[in-house]
Amino acid sequence: MPRPKDDEAESQRKKYEHHKKANSTLKHYLEKQNFIAAYVIAYSLLEDRLRAMYVVVQRDIHKVVTTKNDINAPYARIVDYLEKNNHLSKELAKRLYKSNDIRNTLLHEAMWEIEVFKESDVTNVGKLRDDVSSVLEKIKRTIKKKN
Repeated sequence: MPRPKDDEAESQRKKYEHHKKANSTLKHYLEKQNFIAAYVIAYSLLEDRLRAMYVVVQRDIHKVVTTKNDINAPYARIVDYLEKNNHLSKELAKRLYKSNDIRNTLLHEAMWEIEVFKESDVTNVGKLRDDVSSVLEKIKRTIKKKN
């Protein structure tokens, strides 16, 4: 089932259910010590929060209609846009860029050594997702106050 794209109550409920299931799957893989699977889920959750922030900023702050191409923009372009428009701190943007480099390195190294993924890699991505989520929630609260 595709992820809902709007902000209606039913879509918000479905998004919540998708995230709940993804977090449950993440927990399952961590318990099984399947760190590559856990990492993929954790990184997908991070990217989802980052792309959600991008859409909210474009739509609700900059009044730009986002297209599918915008939403599917490369990770680094999204981080760059959010940092340049002062929605991400330089420190958080730096951590996001670094996480992208680490992800690419781990995925390429996994070709030679599948155990390259560690629990700490999953934990680090989870912390980064939480930080992005926190910034996104602050942005949403600011938008609500202005309306």
